[in-house]
Amino acid sequence: MADINFLPRRIDKAFSRSAVPESVKAMLVLHGNPEYTSYWDDFVGDSAGTWPADANWGYPATAGTGTEVIALGALEGGALVLTTGANANDSAGQGVGLHWKGDNGVYFAAKAKIDDITNAKFELGLTDSLADDAGAVATKATPTFTATDCAVLVLDTADDANVTFVSNGGTSDGNTDSTYTLANDTYFIVEVVVQNDTATGYINGQLVGSGNIEGGNLLTPWLYVETNTTATRTLTVDWALCISPKG
Repeated sequence: MADINFLPRRIDKAFSRSAVPESVKAMLVLHGNPEYTSYWDDFVGDSAGTWPADANWGYPATAGTGTEVIALGALEGGALVLTTGANANDSAGQGVGLHWKGDNGVYFAAKAKIDDITNAKFELGLTDSLADDAGAVATKATPTFTATDCAVLVLDTADDANVTFVSNGGTSDGNTDSTYTLANDTYFIVEVVVQNDTATGYINGQLVGSGNIEGGNLLTPWLYVETNTTATRTLTVDWALCISPKG
């Protein structure tokens, strides 16, 4: 008899062993709890209009230089697809809203992939602006920042091929390379945890590093890609999550 797909009656059977980290599963249980400010998006808000203004869910205006295209991909299960223009330093970014504070404790996670890891930059995490066309991190090598407060996992091949956890806004900025090796068009999961003034980053469940942030300032989830050459780069985000206790 052929296998039959079915929805599980038990929450502990709802996820495959490798689909998402245990931390993400725990946060999903809190989604919809009125004592938490929670955001979960599978990016299935399909619309016949122009993204994002006419989408079923509201988003802030897109960020980016050049001719960025940010749209819901025609992919099973939904996805947000961010594509840069084809000029060097063209970018595409999307925030959600400035609704979360480190002083309350914040957890962010996202599953994403980039089509080409050469001559590229991406940022995934939390930042304090919806409109940083050049990204929250201005330069990754000995980091300088556009954002006043941020905590992101960032790749920038203008520096090196490492995915680095970077934070800004406190007394000791985060700046730690991961040992994870990226591959073209291959999904990975990032997590950022902020508790008061301390931010910590993970990739595929592996601790990358930590640093300080100003926990009293408002943050948004942040999805961003940039090309370092005269060809487009595309960041595809399968899902994103952000949750915090209400202050």
